[in-house]
Amino acid sequence: MADKEPLLCRSMLGSLRPISAAAEQAIKATNGTVVRIEVKRTTGNTRRLALYWVVLRVAVEQLSDAFDGVISTKALHRWLKREYGIATPIVSRKTGEVIDYDYDSISFTTMTEPERASFIDWTIEKLSARIGCDVTTLTREAQREAA
Repeated sequence: MADKEPLLCRSMLGSLRPISAAAEQAIKATNGTVVRIEVKRTTGNTRRLALYWVVLRVAVEQLSDAFDGVISTKALHRWLKREYGIATPIVSRKTGEVIDYDYDSISFTTMTEPERASFIDWTIEKLSARIGCDVTTLTREAQREAA
C-alpha cells in the first residue's frame, strides 16, 4: 500500500483524465509545466481504494484539533497500518526494542481483494469511532467529497 494517495487517471480520447480528487489537484498544481508520469496499471477495486484515501482526508479534517502537532493522511495511514498489524516492526536485536516500523512491508498490491476490503472496512469503523460518528455518516461524507 503506497504511503500516499495514488493519482488515478483514465485514458480517454488519447489523453489522461483524472478520476480522483488527488489527481485533479496534482494536475491543477502543475500550472502548465511539463511533468514526468510513470504509468502503472491498477489492480483491485479502485473505487474502494479511492474511498479509503478520501476517508483519511475527511478524518484528518475532523480530527485536526484532536492532536498535538500536525496530522496528515500519511501519518494517519501509517498509524492505521500499525494498529491493524500490517506494518512490520523493526526490532533491535540487542535490546528487543521496537525502533520503527516497515510501512512498505505490506501493500495493497500484495493483498487479495477480500483482505483489502477487510482493511478498508476496519479503517472506516476505527475512524468513525475516533471521530464520534456513525460508519454510514463517514462513508457518505467521503463519497460526497469523492464525487
